[in-house]
Amino acid sequence: MNTAQRIVAVMDRHLADNTEVIVFGSAALLLDVRYAPHLIARATNDVDIIIPADREVKMDADRGFWHAIESANKELEPEGLYITHIFPEREVVLTPEWKQHVVTLENFGLNKLRLMRPRVLDLIISKMGRGDAQDMEDVHSLLRLEHRVTGKSIAAAEIDAAAERAWVPSVYQEIFPEARQRIVTAAEKIGRMLTQ
Repeated sequence: MNTAQRIVAVMDRHLADNTEVIVFGSAALLLDVRYAPHLIARATNDVDIIIPADREVKMDADRGFWHAIESANKELEPEGLYITHIFPEREVVLTPEWKQHVVTLENFGLNKLRLMRPRVLDLIISKMGRGDAQDMEDVHSLLRLEHRVTGKSIAAAEIDAAAERAWVPSVYQEIFPEARQRIVTAAEKIGRMLTQ
């Protein structure tokens, strides 16, 4: 069991009702049974969650959900693990169609928690919020991993087109163009390497 699986297993135990959660960040692929075996060396201390706009009011009012998060965090604290970043979708760089491409993750013994994640293209686009060194490393990994697992490459042109139509929260608008360019340039380089 990797660290992301440990976090969601504890959260699942504390939930009283069936709950659907969309995870992103590094945990998204650590919780995907097709990708996780390729990420043995990768660990994460937290699980990031996106709340879709159409579920935001309901989630805000769901006391059971927030109690489960609080209880899980308390239980996980001695291990240095936690659920910390819970973002409304308006605070994440994503394509307008991201919800149409959400991937349901296989249930590995969870009772109440149903996990989903954005497609890899949207995981890459979400990295354009900062585009820092860790984000760049993650993008490199995402592109190589997608090719290894699916046999398909995500072209730089596809990433650039997705970035063109992406929703960019105001907090990221100043740094977005540079982050976008760095990520597209990295995708071009990786694309050349994968086709050699």
